[in-house]
Amino acid sequence: MTPSSPKLSLARIIEAAVEMADAEGLDQVSTRSLAARLGVTPMALYRHVRDKDDIVTGVVDVLLARHAGELDSTDGGPARDWHEHLRWVATSLRAVLRDQSEALRLFTRRPVTSPAARARLADAIRILASAGFDEASAIRAYASVHTYTIGFCALEAGRRLGSTTAEDRRSEEDRSGADRDLELASMIRGFVSDDQFRQGLDSLIAGLGGPRP
Repeated sequence: MTPSSPKLSLARIIEAAVEMADAEGLDQVSTRSLAARLGVTPMALYRHVRDKDDIVTGVVDVLLARHAGELDSTDGGPARDWHEHLRWVATSLRAVLRDQSEALRLFTRRPVTSPAARARLADAIRILASAGFDEASAIRAYASVHTYTIGFCALEAGRRLGSTTAEDRRSEEDRSGADRDLELASMIRGFVSDDQFRQGLDSLIAGLGGPRP
């Protein structure tokens, strides 16, 4: 560490990782690249984090908190209608997971229980409770929207990877029989469109119904 560098801490590590994620994408953050940015050796980072997942979790926490801050700063304050709040839960999470594939990989590997993630769940339970949901039903409603979003984003990511090369497209065009139905393939690609995400989300939220009298 150079004499002019700020003292290394977990907060400084996450701050630098967020800066890198904003500029280059979270995929570009590694212990080596982050250590170089901070002017320390990679081993110095391990006094504060266990592994890269710790760093990714810290960055994701900041990104989720940003969306919560944007919601709080709107003229009407946090959404009080439970339908609208669950839509925000899904769209804000999707924004993070689409922009940062490392964040998506983290969510598909293990539960994310960072402070911002816990606050999102607590806020949703509070808003759902104010609409008459009991705690168990509120948690199930949140879980339904949360897992729908992660699953949709995972399919989006897989489709992006699977359709990037001309060779893949030619292979699809050369198939015979039912597999050669390009019109059907095109329709299925639309399953991961923005419109489909919104329609599926609206259907899911409508299916939750609401508390029973």
